[in-house]
Amino acid sequence: MSASAETRDEDLPRRLGWFDATAIVIGIVIGSGIFLLPNLIAQNLRSAVSILAVWTVSGVLSFFGALAYAELGAMMPATGGQYVYLRVAYGPLCAFVCGWTFMLAVLSGGIAWLAVTFSIYLGQFVPLAPAASQLISLALIAALSAVNYIGIREGAFVQRTFTLLKIAGLLLLIGSALLLPADAVHRALPAAGAQFSLAHFGVAMIACLMAYNGWTYISFVAGEVKRPERNLPLSLAAGMAAGAFPKSPSRSAWARRRRSGPWAPSAPRRSRSPSCSPSWARSMAAS
Repeated sequence: MSASAETRDEDLPRRLGWFDATAIVIGIVIGSGIFLLPNLIAQNLRSAVSILAVWTVSGVLSFFGALAYAELGAMMPATGGQYVYLRVAYGPLCAFVCGWTFMLAVLSGGIAWLAVTFSIYLGQFVPLAPAASQLISLALIAALSAVNYIGIREGAFVQRTFTLLKIAGLLLLIGSALLLPADAVHRALPAAGAQFSLAHFGVAMIACLMAYNGWTYISFVAGEVKRPERNLPLSLAAGMAAGAFPKSPSRSAWARRRRSGPWAPSAPRRSRSPSCSPSWARSMAAS
């Protein structure tokens, strides 16, 4: 890494502690995927054992990836994430292509995914026209961008608040499913003896890995984390463990309720909002 790059990283105030870094990991790992993708997984894997297996395998793979990033972050605690690692390993050209890819497709697409997901679920409570839904998504992006522009402390506060709200939403979902009467749970469970397919397992695994995705983004703010050689590995390990823990009971809870509510596969489509599963997921499930 060049001396000028190191100087620029040192100019960034390191104000994010271990709790803030962990909240970033948990807040991104417990994203919209856990609320949207179980529908696709339940359509492809018709038994509760298969659903639990694919979530577990995907979680272990994601945790191994987080451990690798923890070591890279401790070795190169500079802002930039994959850009920094690729620049050191393969040179500036590869890092340049990675940076443009993230700016034009990966990060912008992820932001759009979250904003659209917000408007989809808001439409379940408040009737929204298509134009209003798009405006709300754009307003959400603008508001969160403004908060992060104001300062890192304000951004960290919003991140902690949203992380706690998402965990509370998951706990509410788990509790509502587990408190169902026994006969309702029996009707919601998938039929026994459903045929298992490796192709369907692979499609479900793609959705699971997407639901676990996001732990890499803590490396983008490594230059603003206090004691990064200590806090980055700890936040990745603790964040992945804490992010995967609420998903474990939620898998069983969703398996119980997957044939009831607005996320049911057989529910009629609403004209005012798309299905809870994304278009690419529906196309894979149909195939």
